[in-house]
Amino acid sequence: MKFPLSKDAFKEHSFLRICVVHFTIFSVLLLALYLGFIFIYTYLLNNSFSTMEDILKYKTEMKTDHYADIPIGNFKDCSFIVFDEKNKVLYASAKELKNQIKGSDTYMIENYNSTANYSITKYKSGPYKNGYYIQRCETGKDETIYSTGHLIVDAHLKRVSGTLFTVNQLTKSELNLLSGKLIDANQNEFSVTKYSYNNHKGKARTFIYVYPTFTKVAYDEAERDIVKYIPIPIGLVILLILLQTAIFDRSIKRSLQPLNEAMLSYAKGQPAFVDKKSMPAEFEDVVQNFENLMEALAKSEAEKDKANRDRQRMIVDVSHDLKTPLTVVQGYAKALADHKVPEDRVESYLQTINQKAIAASELMDSLFAYARMEHPEYKLNCVEVDFHEWLAAYLSSREEEIRLKGFFLDTEIPDDIELASIDLNLFPRVFDNLINNTLKYNAVGTHILVKVTEHNDKMTIYVADDGVGISDEIGDRIFEAFVTTNEARTSGKGTGLGMSIVKRIVELHGGTISLGHLDGYATTFVIAMKRGFTKKANA
Repeated sequence: MKFPLSKDAFKEHSFLRICVVHFTIFSVLLLALYLGFIFIYTYLLNNSFSTMEDILKYKTEMKTDHYADIPIGNFKDCSFIVFDEKNKVLYASAKELKNQIKGSDTYMIENYNSTANYSITKYKSGPYKNGYYIQRCETGKDETIYSTGHLIVDAHLKRVSGTLFTVNQLTKSELNLLSGKLIDANQNEFSVTKYSYNNHKGKARTFIYVYPTFTKVAYDEAERDIVKYIPIPIGLVILLILLQTAIFDRSIKRSLQPLNEAMLSYAKGQPAFVDKKSMPAEFEDVVQNFENLMEALAKSEAEKDKANRDRQRMIVDVSHDLKTPLTVVQGYAKALADHKVPEDRVESYLQTINQKAIAASELMDSLFAYARMEHPEYKLNCVEVDFHEWLAAYLSSREEEIRLKGFFLDTEIPDDIELASIDLNLFPRVFDNLINNTLKYNAVGTHILVKVTEHNDKMTIYVADDGVGISDEIGDRIFEAFVTTNEARTSGKGTGLGMSIVKRIVELHGGTISLGHLDGYATTFVIAMKRGFTKKANA
């Protein structure tokens, strides 16, 4: 049954379009919330931990000496002071800076964009204990750091030796400036750096920027400020998720309802119809797959019916094939019992009865073996054997029979063939059926070849003969069950089970069997076994 689907109708109701629209809105809102949170986070951090880079955004005001236009109030606890080329104060954003930083101190403050900096090490022992070793370091283009001067001061900050600076006595404030910090009257620590430049008139300016030192306390305080805003975006995100979930839940249920109704109709054996106007375009493949599933089920039912018919035909064939020898046995046995058989023909009658009984027994054995191996719970009873020795022994047991019937047996079996795990009661039947077929359907003088090769993870067994061969028509169906044509090379006495049994045995051992080709041979059966065995040790 085909569903009346139309791509044009699908285009009018695209589930993808609905998804895109709603997810786009959701994503935009979510992005807006994220950007808003990032803005708040950045704003708080910028106000808590400012650097010279933040102030340099106002280079225009600095170049034109309009220092009052710099919004220093936007930078929490920050301040600056500007000196001219004569180290006189031009502007100070905080009055106390004039007392804390002198023009003569500017050379002790590191320039933020300079490759040079001061390194200060305190002596913990020795003649300069509690004194300091002050060194000016320069970083070259090759990233090499070298010293351009040093100064040693004692515990009272008096000059001891060195080429750095000309002062004989440093103050605690100057030592702090060399360390890149400033301590105010309340013992609060700030970082300090400078920026040297020329204004729009070419006059030298030194801009000293003082800002809070990044500390754990300051970071924790900024973090607490940020945490206060976290519940707002989280609440909005949860609200958006709930709203979006409700919309999609409703859309999906409404979209799948027609398909669900069609499936229920199929289950009841009623005609199914999908409302194409209510089905989104994206479900076209789902509907098609559902249709394919129904077709596959119908095909499976047809195959099941065919299998049942084949089994019924097999029962008829088996009944016919059993009736013929049993009728002969019954008739000959009655004749013997009634003493109606001449004395000179009694032996012939007994041999005929024996042959027909054997034929009936073999027929029942094939049928039983096929039915047993087709059972899903059937399991092999495998043991590990030396496959070379096992196969050689098997062929040796058949060699006399083959020779007496006028056939020739050739073998090519490597001495170091791998150890194999096989069912000793079942696997010999593979060679029994193949060799017996060759003996039955070929003329005297036919050569039979049994060859084994190994390559990578496979062991391949060839059973070939140079007899009459197999037609393409029969070759395509030779491994099917219940092939009863007289041309089929089977050992099933008309039931077509011989090659099916061989195929099943090989498959149970994890291998495959097929018709192949070897030069010089008319018929070649190829058995491929996966390796998975242990290599036999050399003697």
